[in-house]
Amino acid sequence: MNNRLFVIVLVLVSVLSGCSSRMIKQANWPGEIPPREFFVAKYEADIENKQDETLDEYLLWVVRFYEGWELYSNGWTKVTADSLRGVTDPALAQQIKTKMDMIGETIACEWPKNKKDRRILTRHIVVWGNALVESIKRGQELALIDRVLADANGLVVKKVGIDDIKADRYFPRDPSDDVFM
Repeated sequence: MNNRLFVIVLVLVSVLSGCSSRMIKQANWPGEIPPREFFVAKYEADIENKQDETLDEYLLWVVRFYEGWELYSNGWTKVTADSLRGVTDPALAQQIKTKMDMIGETIACEWPKNKKDRRILTRHIVVWGNALVESIKRGQELALIDRVLADANGLVVKKVGIDDIKADRYFPRDPSDDVFM
């Protein structure tokens, strides 16, 4: 009975993972994110990651990065829209959008990789998201976006260390805010 249940669960997991992969292969690619072919080319160029991760897995995580998913509903598309909310200067809005798109592409090419092969981690994205929220409060979006873009690119080319990306890199903690001091 236990073996039978195990086989049923195994079959269901295989079917469900196959369905999610087929959705990415079909014409369901989201129109508001860079073209699927862009990410396929990035995947194909990374020989090391290809040994550990299928194209379907990689593309699934690319889409999840942009659109969010059940464990994290705020994808990069929403983060970008939030960063533009309240910006009234069209030239500034275009600069922010362009740079957020550049950051998104950098992250979306690197973060979906197999854990052992990637240089941009989930914790980096969380730090950057929180710093972006703070920069909006301070009216410093563009300066923060420039810094994140440089750091994301620096991570990918190994000029920035994985452990260098922490919250205080962008907005140092004010000791007077610490309730335990």
